[in-house]
Amino acid sequence: MDLITASSRSLTTQAFERLQHDIIRGHLAPSERLRIQALSERYQIGATAIREALSRLVTEGLVESEDQRGFTVAPVSREELLDLTQTRIKVEQMALRLAVANGDLEWETLVLSCCHRLSRLESQPWSEELVSNWMVAHRQFHEALVSGCGSPWTVKLCRLLYDKSERYRNLAAVEVKERGRNVTNNHKILADAAMARDADALCRAIEEHLGLTTKLIVEQTKSSK
Repeated sequence: MDLITASSRSLTTQAFERLQHDIIRGHLAPSERLRIQALSERYQIGATAIREALSRLVTEGLVESEDQRGFTVAPVSREELLDLTQTRIKVEQMALRLAVANGDLEWETLVLSCCHRLSRLESQPWSEELVSNWMVAHRQFHEALVSGCGSPWTVKLCRLLYDKSERYRNLAAVEVKERGRNVTNNHKILADAAMARDADALCRAIEEHLGLTTKLIVEQTKSSK
């Protein structure tokens, strides 16, 4: 690989990651037009890399492309959220059953350490910086749970569904309200079931955990209208 190609790919990756972050965090609104030149100026990255990044985000389901109209942020809807949640539950349950069967000591250690970090953050006073740190820790915990499944494709699919779900969470701004439902205990239940190698309990816990989050998002969205 020559330096020009490597540099081009690096810029595309930078553009992809920054666009993905801003869409998931809600900084780029659903159905918002994504103009190449404006994004190039915003991120100080060339138009070619921006266009390639947007094309990658189309395959991720975060951006839509229309002939002659360019790119837009993917829209959101209650129907998609409900479908997304049910799909995510089924996929994660499959991954968790595999993780219980195949996960080793390193998997157990990773799950416990991620759960501990998350619980420590959830016990601290809420702030903008803490929310950002919590979001990272929350992702790491859920990725740790499925990481023991032994299937890279399953892990990748779980990550894709997580990103789509996370966008709804951020758009509804439910982080503070989630604390009222004792989300720390929810995460501990998941970790305890994983350590006990109780696949049925783990699958029930993830269904309840994701279902409650979705219910909270729907309620928050209704109240904000």
